[in-house]
Amino acid sequence: MIWKAPSPLLRLALLAVTAIAPGRAVAQSISGSVRSAGTPVVGATVRLLEGDRVLRTGAGGAFAFQSVSAGRYTLFVAATGYASTSRQVTVGTAPATVQFDLVPSALPLKEVVVSASPVARTSDDQVQSVATKGLRELQDSWGTSFAEKLSDVPGVTVRANGSAPSRPILRGLGDNEVLILENGLRMGDIATYDPAHATPLLALGIAQADVVRGPATILYGPSTIGGVVNVITDLVPAVADRPVSGTASVEANSVSDEYAAHARTVFSGANQAFSVSGGLLRAHETRIPSGIYTDPGTGARFALDRMPQTFDQSNEVGAGYAVQGAFGSFGLGVKHHDMNYGIPGVPPNADWANVPPTTSRIAQRRTTLEARGLFNVGGSFVRAVKLNANYNDYTHSEYPTAQDATGVSDPQANHFHKRQFNGVLQLQQQPVGAWSGTLGLWTNVEDLAIEGDQPLGPNSLTTGVAAYAYEEYAASSATRLQGGLRFDYSKIQTRPYAQSTDSVFQSLDVSREHTAFTASLGAVTQFTPEVTGSFSVARSFRVPTVQELFANGLDAASGTYSVGTAGLGPEQGFGIDASLKGNFKRVAFEVSPYVNLIHDYIYGFLRGDTIQDFPVRQFAATDARLAGFEASATVLATPLFAIRASADYVNAEDTKRNEPLPFTPPLRGLLRGTYQDQTWMAMAEVRAASSQTRLGEGDTPTDGYAVVNAGFGWRYVQGGVVHNITLRVDNVLNAVYRDNLSVIKDFLPQPARGVRLNYQLLY
Repeated sequence: MIWKAPSPLLRLALLAVTAIAPGRAVAQSISGSVRSAGTPVVGATVRLLEGDRVLRTGAGGAFAFQSVSAGRYTLFVAATGYASTSRQVTVGTAPATVQFDLVPSALPLKEVVVSASPVARTSDDQVQSVATKGLRELQDSWGTSFAEKLSDVPGVTVRANGSAPSRPILRGLGDNEVLILENGLRMGDIATYDPAHATPLLALGIAQADVVRGPATILYGPSTIGGVVNVITDLVPAVADRPVSGTASVEANSVSDEYAAHARTVFSGANQAFSVSGGLLRAHETRIPSGIYTDPGTGARFALDRMPQTFDQSNEVGAGYAVQGAFGSFGLGVKHHDMNYGIPGVPPNADWANVPPTTSRIAQRRTTLEARGLFNVGGSFVRAVKLNANYNDYTHSEYPTAQDATGVSDPQANHFHKRQFNGVLQLQQQPVGAWSGTLGLWTNVEDLAIEGDQPLGPNSLTTGVAAYAYEEYAASSATRLQGGLRFDYSKIQTRPYAQSTDSVFQSLDVSREHTAFTASLGAVTQFTPEVTGSFSVARSFRVPTVQELFANGLDAASGTYSVGTAGLGPEQGFGIDASLKGNFKRVAFEVSPYVNLIHDYIYGFLRGDTIQDFPVRQFAATDARLAGFEASATVLATPLFAIRASADYVNAEDTKRNEPLPFTPPLRGLLRGTYQDQTWMAMAEVRAASSQTRLGEGDTPTDGYAVVNAGFGWRYVQGGVVHNITLRVDNVLNAVYRDNLSVIKDFLPQPARGVRLNYQLLY
C-alpha cells in the first residue's frame, strides 16, 4: 500500500519528537513596531527567518512573535513603497523588543526566499540564482495563471495551451526538468505529462512564489535539473498576534470575461490558530486581437474573435490548524481543488457555427492533506527538527470532444488516478564555530492508475527515498561556502491491469531501479557593502518517468500518439551558475550567466509517421547544452519613481546532432517605469522579444514583438485594515503577436487587450 514506504521517516520523526525535553525553559517573545518618520506602517510583512514564521503589522504598526525560544534570530521587514530592511535580535531570559524605521522607496520589494536553502534568506544571501514575488506583486502582475504572473522574472517564460494549462519554463527547460511545489512539497498532479495538463492551483490563493533557477537536486530530489518553482499558499496557518487576520481578493478581467475571488481568514488564540479559505475562478473563451483570423497554414480567412475552448472553471476550499509553544510548532492543513477547462487542440473550422470543435475538455480534482512541524530540540548537535509532509489524492479525466460544464462523460474518455505521499525530515544542526548545516531524509511514493479507451500508459508504483547533507562554512565575515551531497534510490514498478483496453498493459510487469549521488558546491561573498557575488556548480540527475518509458496510446488533449522507449537511462546534469548583485542607494542590478549540460536529455520527437491518423511522438535521449544569462537593473530617477530594465537569453543546443533544441525562448527584454508611494502606484511597461529562427525538430518560427502594458493603483489604510485597488490594462495597443513557446502559436495569436480590476483586503 502507498503508506508503507514512508514509515521509516515517520518512525524517525516520532523519535525526534520524543527527544524534546518537557522541562525546557519558558519561551519568550519578540515584539516591536514598524514606522516611517514616526508614522506607523500598517500591513508590513515581518519575518522571523530562523523560526520560519511571518506576521503582518496591525494598527499602530505593531507586531509580536510569541513562544520564541532562546537564541539569535533575524527579523526581516518589507512593505510596499518602502525599502526592505533586516535586523539581528537575541532572545534570552526576557522578552525582546525591536523598532524598525522604514525609508520610502520605489525600488521593488526585496522579499525573503524560503526555497533555496534550509533556512530562509534574502536573494542576495543565496548561492544560487533566485527570485521571488510576494502577495501584492503577484496580484499586480500580468495574466491569470500563476505561471503567467511569473513571466516578467528574468529567465522565466511560459509555455501555454490556452490560459489554464500554462507552465513556467526556466532557462529553456520545463516539463520533467522543472519541479512545481506547493509549500515545498510535491503536488501529486500529472502536469508534466502533456502541455495540455494544468497545474491545480488558484493564482489568487498564492501568498508568495519562489523561483530557483538551475539545479536544486540536493533539497528537492530528481526532476529539478532546470530548477524549482515553489508556491506558498499558507495552508497550515501561523499563529498571529491578533484574534482575526487574513486576506481577501476579488478580480475581473475583460479579456476572458473572467471573475475570480479568494479569501483566507485566520482565527488565533494565545498559542493556537485555525484558518479557513476558499476561492473560485470563472473564465470564458479568451479574446484574440483580430476580428478576422487568417490560418497560417492554409491562408483561409474567417471571423474569429476568441480562442475556442479556452474556458476555465475552478473552485478551491481549505482549512488548517496549528499550535505553537516552547516546543516549537505543529500544524495540519487540508485543501480541495477542482478544475474544469477546455483545450484548443487543433485549428478551428471556418464553419465554426455549425461544425463542433475537435478539441478536448479536462476535469481535475485534487485533495491534499499537509503536515508541518518545527520542534526545538536544543541539543548539543541538533538545534531543531523540521518535518513537512503531504498526501495528495488526484483524479484527472480527459474528454476528446468538448462536453457541457456539468461533466458529461464521453465513452472514449481517459481517466487518471494518482495518490502520492511526499515527506521531508530535516535535522537542523547547532552552529559549531563557523560551521552550520542540515541533515535530511526524503521520500516520495506515487501510485498511478490509468483507464479508458486510450489509457496512454500502464498502472505503476514509483518509490523514491533519499538522504542528504547541506553544510555551510563561514570562511570570513564576507564569504560563505556551501556544499551539499545527496544519495537517491528510486524504483518504478509497472502493474498488470487485466481490465485495460491496451493488451500490452494487461500483462506488463517490469521494474526499473536507479541509484545516484548528486552534489553541489558554491560560495557567496560580499565584495563591498553594496556588491555581492556568488558562484556554484552542481551535479544533478533525473530518472525517466513511466510515460517516457512505457507510453503507448493516444493523448487526445495534445492530438498526438505517444510512444515510450523502455531502454531510456537517467538524465545526468552538470550546471555552472554565477551571479553579481549590487544594491546602492539609487541603483540595484543583477547579472547571472549560466551553463547547463545534460547527458541523455529526454525529449519527445515527432517520428514522421502516424498511428490512428495521429502523428507519433516518441521519447528519446540526446545530449544538450543550455547556456545563457539573465540581467536586470533598477534606477531611482527620484525617490518615488523607478525605471527597471531586464533581459534574458538562452542558447539551447542538441550537441549530438548539432542543431537547436525545439521550443526555446528567444531573446527577451522588459522596460518598466513605476511611480510608488505609500498611497498611489502607476506603472507602464514594454515587453519585447526578438524573432525566433533557431528551430528544432517540429518547431516553427515566430516574429519579434513588443507589447505595452499599463497599470494604476490606490492603497488606503484604515485602522489595522489595508485596501489595495489596482486597474491594469494588458496589451494596450491590441497587438497581434505569437509567443514561440505557445503550443497553439501556429493557428492562434496571444490574447487581446484586457482590462483587469483587482481589489485586495488585508486585515
